[in-house]
Amino acid sequence: MKKINLNPLRWRVNTYALWVSFLLPGLIMLAYFAYRKMAPFGTSSILTVDLGQQYIDFFAGYRDAVLHSPTSIFYSFAKGLGGETYGDWAYYLLSPFNLLLLPFSNAKLPVGILLVTVLKYSFAGWSMAYALRSMRWQSGWQLPIFSVSYAFMGWFVANELNLLWLDAAILLPLIVMGLERYLDNQSHWRYIWGLTAIFIINYYMAYMIGIFLVVYLLWRLSWQPYSLRQRGIIFGRFVFGSVISLGLATFVWLPTAASLVNSKGQHMLSGLKNEFEYKPLDLLAKLFNGTYNFDQMQTGTANIFVGSLILIVVWFFFTYRDIRWQTRVVALLVTAFLIVSMMYAPLDVAWHGFQFPVWYPYRFSFVFSFWLIWLAGSVWSPKLTFSWPQIIGILIILIAVVAYLYQRLPKLNYLSSTQLWVGVSFFLVILAFHLLPWRGWWWLPAMLILVAGEMVVSTVGTLNNFSYLTQTEYQNLITSLESVTKTLPSKQKDFYRVAQSFQRTKGDALQGGYYGASTFTSALEHQQSDFMAIIGEPEGDNYVNYDGGTLVTDSLLGMRYLMQTTGIDATIAGTPANMAILPRDDTDGIYSSQKIINNIELSKNNQALPVAFAANTAALSVTSKENDPMTNQNRLWQALLGATDTGPIISANFEQAIGANLDAPSVVTGAFLKKKDANLGASLTLRYKADGNGPYYLTIGSGVSNDDISILVNGVQVSEIPSHRHTIILPLPNANKNAQQTITITLKKASVWLQDVSLYHLKTEVFQQQASSLQQNGLKISSATSTKITGSIKMPIGSGLLMTTIPASSGWKMYVDGREVDTIKVANFFMAAVIGPGEHTVTFKYSVPMLRYGVITTIGFILFMIGFSWSEGARKKRRVKDLTLH
Repeated sequence: MKKINLNPLRWRVNTYALWVSFLLPGLIMLAYFAYRKMAPFGTSSILTVDLGQQYIDFFAGYRDAVLHSPTSIFYSFAKGLGGETYGDWAYYLLSPFNLLLLPFSNAKLPVGILLVTVLKYSFAGWSMAYALRSMRWQSGWQLPIFSVSYAFMGWFVANELNLLWLDAAILLPLIVMGLERYLDNQSHWRYIWGLTAIFIINYYMAYMIGIFLVVYLLWRLSWQPYSLRQRGIIFGRFVFGSVISLGLATFVWLPTAASLVNSKGQHMLSGLKNEFEYKPLDLLAKLFNGTYNFDQMQTGTANIFVGSLILIVVWFFFTYRDIRWQTRVVALLVTAFLIVSMMYAPLDVAWHGFQFPVWYPYRFSFVFSFWLIWLAGSVWSPKLTFSWPQIIGILIILIAVVAYLYQRLPKLNYLSSTQLWVGVSFFLVILAFHLLPWRGWWWLPAMLILVAGEMVVSTVGTLNNFSYLTQTEYQNLITSLESVTKTLPSKQKDFYRVAQSFQRTKGDALQGGYYGASTFTSALEHQQSDFMAIIGEPEGDNYVNYDGGTLVTDSLLGMRYLMQTTGIDATIAGTPANMAILPRDDTDGIYSSQKIINNIELSKNNQALPVAFAANTAALSVTSKENDPMTNQNRLWQALLGATDTGPIISANFEQAIGANLDAPSVVTGAFLKKKDANLGASLTLRYKADGNGPYYLTIGSGVSNDDISILVNGVQVSEIPSHRHTIILPLPNANKNAQQTITITLKKASVWLQDVSLYHLKTEVFQQQASSLQQNGLKISSATSTKITGSIKMPIGSGLLMTTIPASSGWKMYVDGREVDTIKVANFFMAAVIGPGEHTVTFKYSVPMLRYGVITTIGFILFMIGFSWSEGARKKRRVKDLTLH
């Protein structure tokens, strides 16, 4: 066994250089974060965009799962109304770096995330340096130059907030280096373990790396004049190692693939066009420093900044005649393929798993940056010299690029003339350094300073384009939320959901450790979005948001508690009042107030139904109407009861409509409002009198957005109308009898179509009686986890349907009195079963679809590799023995 030398005084230059390659990127980023006063260095935080609006909630859920609730790794009722989470973990949370977050409380998570971010910069630098050293292409103090070039490439910096993708960039150099070792008849394990690791950590990025490896292999085959047999052997090794890696990771990707069928798989190839997505030459702008901003985050071009040195050396690679011309030609073809992929729609979508990404376009471009740095690393040395044709050629290209981009500056909001000339300056200085006839001891350190300086300038310029949450803004809501939710009843023998009228993110339930109905995840089951649209809640392909609940949906979904803001400190960022969404004034006087903690009022809904209850089989035939949520709620509610009357929700009318700078319509629903004077403000005031027997609700069609109107209820401004694709519901006050109620709609445009803007009334007394009837025969829970709920229920004669508020899924099984029963869907969403009357013991169990097959397959591949390794070892021993005997 090789002895590891842990004494720094006896390290070789390469060891020191690797340590510098590791520490330098991390220390630079640590200095930047300290300069920006990000926690723990000040009052700011590292949280921005999705990192602050989505990922941090997953990290909070990660901590809770690992430390307290391991079954939520497989399924969680904090994912909307409940959903499979194994696929979420496979995409968001399987990085080993996340273990470093466990010591940090939810309120301190931004500090832990900053630590992890710094370490990922360090490991990215180290992995490139280690790979180049292992290839014997670079050594000593040359290594940190490529370390900073890789760690601070444009893709890595631009996606710093997407922590879940960064492991792919860290592992890629090690995977390619392992492949090279493997193809050279050395150990196969470096390649297999590296590729297996990325398959497990993030299957999405692994897919992109897989495509690149195929392309890389084609280049690898051009290094020497291999015979057809030799090419077949190399290709066979590549396929063998890749298949083994895929097999070892089957326990992750197979069940994840099954879950994707119900989420992203529903939208494959939608919107695909046979076209270039932007002017191809505009990609040249991304070779300059700091060319990234918020607009680029949404719909930009690929981030391919790698610094001047890499571009100069790549030019040398393609023009150096001592390199086989076949190798250079294939390298040029690979480069062209990668470039076209970053602008041609069909190739772009293929790299993204045949789905166009929502924000962060060209996510695969890290492989292009790696490719350029890898090519440069294969030929560069401090002794590199250029011929005059090479120098003239690269200067002509530089002039042409600058001339094109200079005239395009007005169209490129991410590139300024300053950035252009700074980039040119670095390029010319670094090129000039390679033209010096004498290069003393100072040359290499100076080159490192130049390269690091350019990369840091780009990094700072990029990151300074974003705004970040303050630590206080984040902590205010988290501490207030936790102080309330920790007083809620234990879920070990109970099941309930919690609604809220304020929200930091759609993942608040993960932060507070409760079951809600909102979520934001790329692995969202489409059935959740479909159901939320039916009942009038905002939804999208990757989120659902329980904003405008009604008394009916609160009861049906088991919303036993409601958290509302007290309205105090509304101007202070991060307070519950500052993050208020649609107010739940419809619950006033109906839900009983429990306590007020940290400006959050917790009230109880005594009409909330249990997770399972006896219902009428008429619910099996209930249908829904598109963009008619109040009718849908009425139909489902009445069907559960087996009732034939109109239900607790009725249509209501406005008593008066008054227009200001517009003609008041006689019928509000579907009315077309138009300003008389386009230069003046305009509004429509709608009045009605409450009947004192329940709240009112206003529906708003998808054609009416926050960009069109603003709404005041009794003179109080309603927060922004949520983004919505279907008709949604705005709760109105539960006012006293004959109390005058006023809704004022202010136009923000010259004309507005009041699509599906209608008034409804809910009769409280009728509703409460019906809810009590359903509550009487509910499941009495004896134990409950995320994946198993057990209890007893009495099914009365005439009911026949065991109804649940658990989303139907192939992973859920229902057992009645110890025997599995067939489940069916109600409202095309909820799990239910038809069972006979009497006392029953009921158990609901969840298992991740295809996980068992995935685990079995992985175990099979492990056993195969153990046998294969033993066989290979025995064969080598025999070979050595034979050589010794001869």
